[in-house]
Amino acid sequence: MKQKTNTNYVTSKKERWAYCLFFLGQNILWGYAGYVETFLTDIGIAAVTAGMLLVAPKLWDAINDIIFGYIMDRFRFKSGQKFIPWVRIGVTAIGITTVVLFAIPESAAQTVKIIWFLLAYVIFDICYTILDAPAFAVTTVMTSDVQERTAIIAGGKLWAMVGGVIATLCVPLLRPMLGWFTACVVFVIVSIVLMVPMLVWVKERRSESMESAENPGFKEIVQYLKTNKFLLVALISLLLLGLASLEQKMAIYMGRICLGQEITATLVAGGAAIAVIVVSAVVPALAKKWDKVQVLCVGLAFSIVMDIIAYFIGYDSLILVVLMTTLKCSGLGFWSVIIYMLIADTVEYGAYKTGTRAAGISFSLQTFVAKLKNALIGSVVLFSLSAVGFVEGENVVQPAGVADGVWGLFCLFPAAGFAVALVILLVFYKLKTKDVQVMSLYNNGEISKEEAEAALADKYGPAGKA
Repeated sequence: MKQKTNTNYVTSKKERWAYCLFFLGQNILWGYAGYVETFLTDIGIAAVTAGMLLVAPKLWDAINDIIFGYIMDRFRFKSGQKFIPWVRIGVTAIGITTVVLFAIPESAAQTVKIIWFLLAYVIFDICYTILDAPAFAVTTVMTSDVQERTAIIAGGKLWAMVGGVIATLCVPLLRPMLGWFTACVVFVIVSIVLMVPMLVWVKERRSESMESAENPGFKEIVQYLKTNKFLLVALISLLLLGLASLEQKMAIYMGRICLGQEITATLVAGGAAIAVIVVSAVVPALAKKWDKVQVLCVGLAFSIVMDIIAYFIGYDSLILVVLMTTLKCSGLGFWSVIIYMLIADTVEYGAYKTGTRAAGISFSLQTFVAKLKNALIGSVVLFSLSAVGFVEGENVVQPAGVADGVWGLFCLFPAAGFAVALVILLVFYKLKTKDVQVMSLYNNGEISKEEAEAALADKYGPAGKA
């Protein structure tokens, strides 16, 4: 059986850095787009209306993401590539649509603003899928070595988080000086400059065996999805973990109500960001020594324990709050990197079991779930605050008990969500990293069916192609 050492990478250093820079740029842009709620209220759209405008297009997301995934799996460009050309289209399209989205004039009639936003936001969402799904899917054809792929995905996610932090810090500084539209243009230009190297340097590498499994028909994709139980488990876990990770959304409420000063929210959010970046940086090293799912489950368990300890310590000390937030948000760092690695692994499993390689539909579903949890988490926070007696208004004195309720939400809600996801992963996700490597070698034609089945010892049943 062919194996590679972790230092014998197929991909070049320049290629891996280009991949990281792409996600740095993408998430600087995404971070700016994340302020669209504030933009809408600033141009005179009521908060309730803005909330409905943001949620409504997600119904279309469920359709367009799946359609695009199918197209991506079925279509090959003249160059022989399946993913990078889509990313090239997506980079241009997302830049234009983001600018159009933030170009709505404050002086326009209310109806014009709403129609403009809905059209621009729906197109923006489609363009983001065209950009995001193939950017993740391309990792499945950059290399057949699972450890190398793990390092590539982890690097991309690490720099994605750095991009999010940059946007979080820079938008409040630049937007008041430049205005929404001009600031948007600046952020878009910076983002595109960072994303361009990937379009030039990242390569798709396919064996003849891999090519024969691509371009599946509708029936083959349906069978792939029905058979790929681990993909479903990973997507459900992604949704649960995303909805449970409400610390940054809750930070401003916790700062105002529990700590007495809104400015403390910056320290709390900063602690969470530090935890995520540090954990993301060490995940590849941990994944080399232990199975990825084991690393994820240990990380989630640690975060659950820290959540519970933080709840009982309380919020009387700002220093302890920041410290415990940093510790308890380590779980966010683990899942936000490793879940995307698991999606890539399930592509190999699906190809092994069915003979169909459907990376497009797999990563389009991942993009849909990621966008869905981003859209829903704000509602989760608001509904949870309402449940503990929170009263709306920036300077409102909250009723007795609300501070304790907010602190409970901040600590125990993530613990509960992580616990459910942890149980699901432990019970239902049985795909091991070393086994995925065997499947990858088989899917690429580097070992025979008999060798693969012997190495896997019938843990996953017979391979699905001759």
